[in-house]
Amino acid sequence: MSTSNGAARMGRETAAAAHLALELMLKEWQLTAAQWEEVAELLDELSAAVAAGDAATADAVTGELEVLSGSRVTRIGSAPDGPPPESEGKLPLPEPYRERVVALVHALDPEPASGGARPAPPERT
Repeated sequence: MSTSNGAARMGRETAAAAHLALELMLKEWQLTAAQWEEVAELLDELSAAVAAGDAATADAVTGELEVLSGSRVTRIGSAPDGPPPESEGKLPLPEPYRERVVALVHALDPEPASGGARPAPPERT
């Protein structure tokens, strides 16, 4: 299933929000094995939505992913949540899901892929 054509039909903000959530998932997320299984189901939904250019579903799934991330905004003056302790069984993105996330990140990338149109070289004077 090709996701790049569908991503082009989605709105820029929707694609950017999903792209950011996936980038953070790759770099920062620490979840339990059960939570990663739930993320895998959401990745399937997001892939289908991106391939179909379904911005509404992509938006909804991105919101669900953000809820699972565990990142919460705290009120000014309150104690931050801080990173989860490793002893709670939280793990980074498991390898079996990494390729799927990377493929979605590339499909949602707002920059043209390498090999695309290149800017004209500067003129010599």
